[in-house]
Amino acid sequence: MSALLQHNIPSIREYNRSYLPSHERDDQGEIKLRKPLKSKETKSSIRLSFDNYFAKEGSEGPKMVHIDKNYVTRPLSGDLDFKELFQEAISARTGLSFVKTADTSSEWTPNLLAEAILKVDPKGRGVDVRTVQNWFQDNDKGISSENIVCLARVFGLGDPDAIAAWRRELRSANKRLASKRKARREIGWKTVANENENGTNSSSDRKDGSQNERSSLAGLSEKLFTSTDGLSIAIFVWAGYFLLCLMSFVFENHDLTYAARPNLNKQVGFFWSLSWPIECLFLYPTSFLLIANLVSFWKRERRAMAQSIEQQGTWNELIFGLRIPFWLAAIVAFVVVFIAQWGGVYLLGLTQTDTPDLVDWILVAKLRPDIVSIWEALLVSLFAFLYSGLIYWFYFTGLLLLFAISDDFSRKAKSLDPNFDCCSVEFVSDKLQRVIFRCTVIGILAATAIQLNAIYLKSDGETSLGWLASDFLAGLGSHITNWGFLGQSSASSLTSSMLLLLHVALYGLCMTKVRSAMRAFQFQSFGAERSVRKDCTERWHIIHDPLLRQFCVLGILFLNFIFLGKFVGFTLLLFASLLIAVAGVCWSEKGSELYPEMNK
Repeated sequence: MSALLQHNIPSIREYNRSYLPSHERDDQGEIKLRKPLKSKETKSSIRLSFDNYFAKEGSEGPKMVHIDKNYVTRPLSGDLDFKELFQEAISARTGLSFVKTADTSSEWTPNLLAEAILKVDPKGRGVDVRTVQNWFQDNDKGISSENIVCLARVFGLGDPDAIAAWRRELRSANKRLASKRKARREIGWKTVANENENGTNSSSDRKDGSQNERSSLAGLSEKLFTSTDGLSIAIFVWAGYFLLCLMSFVFENHDLTYAARPNLNKQVGFFWSLSWPIECLFLYPTSFLLIANLVSFWKRERRAMAQSIEQQGTWNELIFGLRIPFWLAAIVAFVVVFIAQWGGVYLLGLTQTDTPDLVDWILVAKLRPDIVSIWEALLVSLFAFLYSGLIYWFYFTGLLLLFAISDDFSRKAKSLDPNFDCCSVEFVSDKLQRVIFRCTVIGILAATAIQLNAIYLKSDGETSLGWLASDFLAGLGSHITNWGFLGQSSASSLTSSMLLLLHVALYGLCMTKVRSAMRAFQFQSFGAERSVRKDCTERWHIIHDPLLRQFCVLGILFLNFIFLGKFVGFTLLLFASLLIAVAGVCWSEKGSELYPEMNK
């Protein structure tokens, strides 16, 4: 004891008074054990506790306090992250006596820890063995708040003070791990940006090839979505729409009626359109932002999944390989949407003497030349469809990028090492499926808006909003006036139908690639391995599988599109499908519960 005083080391009594929980020591600082122990066991416990104090003060040893063989009362304060703290706790066999094992010298394993967490979880759900395996592995995966509570209960062995101490330290350690991970990712992003800019091969031929890839139409199209995360495209769409509003206001076709029947003055002004404002202000910009964010996310994640840059190839090479589809997207946008639709419908319709098949805010110049001249209508239609062609080029490019990411993920996941972190791959798969679903919903809503506007122009409703309100009230039975059609035809119905089928096909193709690749990777990684409460977990996955909810939402939207204008009261189905679609898109995905460690 004199040697301890010379080195300013507290006595065992002082140490107990400072470091052991209050209910485990008496007023004099002596240890109070839960049950009587033999003197040999007590001395061994005190010796272990004191030895760990020396390790804390003079070395980098375990920074924990023991009061029995498998009971660490609390971790001492330090700068350990979650991985380091967890490894020290596992090495010290913290809380292992909580699990009744025949072998007293056993060590913590993922299966044992999962069983222990299942016992202390008040909800009775426990945690999947694969999640626990991530804690044991040397990776950047953290731990969710719910699992921190359960893990603290295991390490604290039911002691309230110990559980609280473990909970605080685990949360702090998890935050430190998140900070380190963020710092490493920032360094990785800078590296990826430099590699994308300069290429990964130092030879002059490879540099010239990379430069050609970046300067191609495919490279320029991809750069539109990655330069500013899609914000520049969204701003362009909004600016073009407001410029179009200004032109229509100057030419006075923003609020214009014509005599559709002797007793019917139909409103066809630009401000009353059911498609232009919905698409240009909300749907397309949202889709551009979603896809741009996904492209940036995937370019970071694919680097982590790439085991060999030379073997896996670069993102620029992948985009360059799709140069023909990117050219086709540009041709469809500018030749079909702009030249064919503008020239075939509006240029001919405004210059010929025949009455147009469908009167809208541009072709109304044929019936109201006193308000809008033919040349003014030609000018505004030229700008409107050039603007529309650019939007569809952006949109088709985004859909191609969505397909490229799905195909690239499918190849990467099928070629990964079986020991690669499964939660990371599942998280990427979950995010891909969410964005694919949301973009599909946006595309179907855009097709619905085009079809709805065409139906209104063919109907005998005076105003678009009044027509919708009248049909809604008629569907409820509180309005006896029914509406009919004027006998006009529209090419917009064909356009909207093709857009709908395009999105349905793209959804099926992309989802098939992503989900089949994920299943192949899981089978390769785990085989027939069984986890704790696997049967219950499988049933929970089936019930809460997002794919089932997505099928229901898309099915309702598809039926709504088919029955638009087919019966009086169709707006009831329209509004119900819109509410369901918004709820399906905004509903918090179950991915955060399935893979909570990835959200840290």
